[in-house]
Amino acid sequence: MNLLSILLQAAPEAVADTTNVVMTNQTYFNLLLKGGLILIPLGFLFVLANYLMIERWISIKIMGKIDTKWFNETTKLVSEGKIEKAIQLCNEKPTIYSNVIAAGLAEAENEDQEIQDALQGEARQQISELEKGMNYLGITASIAPMFGFLGTIFGVIKIFYNISISNDLNIANISDGLYQKMISSGAGLFVGIVAYAGYYILNGRIDKVVLRMDKASNDLLKEIRKYKRRKLMNN
Repeated sequence: MNLLSILLQAAPEAVADTTNVVMTNQTYFNLLLKGGLILIPLGFLFVLANYLMIERWISIKIMGKIDTKWFNETTKLVSEGKIEKAIQLCNEKPTIYSNVIAAGLAEAENEDQEIQDALQGEARQQISELEKGMNYLGITASIAPMFGFLGTIFGVIKIFYNISISNDLNIANISDGLYQKMISSGAGLFVGIVAYAGYYILNGRIDKVVLRMDKASNDLLKEIRKYKRRKLMNN
């Protein structure tokens, strides 16, 4: 009986707490809507920034992973002088690394400078694939705060317009404009910060991939030089 009394007493309190949470969330949502129409482009930029960050993160993770077993087999074939088989092995498993290595192997019989040029030229093309869409993320980081500032201007205009219409300076006439001013500014800064952070985090990951690509290219060039020296000695 005592347990039933406790549950009956606790039930109204639980319902009241739930109602307060719903009302609070509704209040926050209504408050956010006071930011005005400028929140529409800011919302679009926020969705775009998140999509680009997730898509690029997954793509860089997949494309930037090097298969050490494949690379060891390739360099072994080069050291044995089996350049055509090494190129074929690269073509069987096309990745950003294999494309770069295959470009260098295609010039294996030429001078070192030509091999380096081929490696660097293909590397630039593969880096452009890694950076696809990054410019839009950078643009988002730049223009989102500007949209917020534009909303601030609209808010100030709204304040003066309300005062001119009512000819009365009170909190009711300026509150809507202040809400729009502050909310749009905060939303613009928030979207800009998210996009800015994502842009530099992803660039850091791309830089790591580029370093691994440079190392693979240098290792390949060393193996080609060794192969050429042995070839000259045998001749």
